Amino acid sequence: MMNFEDIPLHWVNRLSFLTRRELGQKFASAGHKISAEEWAVLLMLWQEDGRLPSAIAELTFRDRTTVTRLLDGMEKKEMIRRQADPRDRRKMRVFLTETGRALEAILKPIAQELIAQAQQNLSVEEVAQLTLLLRKMTQNLTPNSTR
Repeated sequence: MMNFEDIPLHWVNRLSFLTRRELGQKFASAGHKISAEEWAVLLMLWQEDGRLPSAIAELTFRDRTTVTRLLDGMEKKEMIRRQADPRDRRKMRVFLTETGRALEAILKPIAQELIAQAQQNLSVEEVAQLTLLLRKMTQNLTPNSTR
């Protein structure tokens, strides 16, 4: 008989749930009603502003409709703006607004604190090994991945 507590994916799912909940609560405590999904988009745009919605969908493992709704909400909150791609006006690119840029200095330290809390009893080597193993498992389930 298989015990669900012996399955690594159970713990990945549980950690994901706890992280999303804690992150949302910590952001709210700091006066920012930002969801984990919005946080993920902001993080991507801080890294590379002007992404296509299709790229955001791919990186967040969400469908285009869900990403469109998410971006609509972020636009209403004035975190992002969409602008036609100058090379192909049929495509829209997503850019940070001043508000979205300013959130980086506020939200990143909160997220880093949560990451530190989650990793507090792990050595640097254990974190590296865990990251490697999770990447391998992700590649195993990713279509067309190079192994």
